[in-house]
Amino acid sequence: MDDRARREIKALLEVGKEFSAQAGETPAGIFLSGMLSGLAMAVHIHEGSTAEKEMENLDTQLAAAVGRAFLNGQITQEGAS
Repeated sequence: MDDRARREIKALLEVGKEFSAQAGETPAGIFLSGMLSGLAMAVHIHEGSTAEKEMENLDTQLAAAVGRAFLNGQITQEGAS
């Protein structure tokens, strides 16, 4: 990947992060979040990673995000008394 492509993808990711933060939990925000995750995984694969490793990383990132949301009180534990 050349420097121009890296620069353009980085710009796309930055703008996408802003849009997804503004869109929040709306369908558009969820779509943008997934799109950005897929783009990041594709870039990592292009630079030498594997699909298996990227899916493992996605699972780890999802678990971390759920943990942060729980600790911040944004979600509650199901079945808690």
